[in-house]
Amino acid sequence: MSHILSLQNAGVSYHSLSGETIALQNISFHVEEGEFLSIVGPSGCGKSTLLSIIAGLVEPEEGSITTNGCRIGYMLQRDHLFEWRTVLKNILLGPEISHCLTLDKRILADRLLKQYGLYPFKDKYPSELSGGMRQRAALIRTLVMEPDLLLLDEPFSALDYQTRLNVSDDIYRIIREEHKTAILVTHDLSEAISLGERIVVLTKRPGTIKDIITIDLSIDNEERTPLLSRDAPEFKTYFNLLWKELNT
Repeated sequence: MSHILSLQNAGVSYHSLSGETIALQNISFHVEEGEFLSIVGPSGCGKSTLLSIIAGLVEPEEGSITTNGCRIGYMLQRDHLFEWRTVLKNILLGPEISHCLTLDKRILADRLLKQYGLYPFKDKYPSELSGGMRQRAALIRTLVMEPDLLLLDEPFSALDYQTRLNVSDDIYRIIREEHKTAILVTHDLSEAISLGERIVVLTKRPGTIKDIITIDLSIDNEERTPLLSRDAPEFKTYFNLLWKELNT
């Protein structure tokens, strides 16, 4: 597989009246096309800052980042659907703002809505949707811009536990069926293991890479889902390994 993203010794600091704070330093890893990568680390270690660097929202002061011209979509912690726009109009907001609202985009939006169960709700408003449906709508809104790489910043954190499990299965399935590459930032170790093929473990601030763990579960990749992954015999071993990494 080819690398869709590479970081080499990337670092960034924040500057304020009280001085300089190093947020991240010596960050080096790559992401392969079609891979699902998870990133974990202590609170405040720079996980979201790392996504901002990858998205091009923050310029690294050290090192380099190579995205090979890939288009990047960003899914935030909350769905940020506009309550006064219908589901369909929310999904078409990106093309509308980018002045690329073509017939092809409308056809793509319809296909995604039909394929992932939201077409009957396309003329409803966000307040009429469940939390899980809102997250699916937010993902479809991102996918309609046809990104190569999806950045997921704690996308399930606002959901209750049961909904979170169901939605993580939905989101994983959609990403796989649409053949996208994804990077997930999460505080939830079980979530990181159940979704990720590799996990980048960051240290406390200044964030550096402590380890990169490959997840190898005895489940056929074609049949793998986050819920099934939690039942794999190796799951607890990986959980304990991550817990130890983050607490030593």
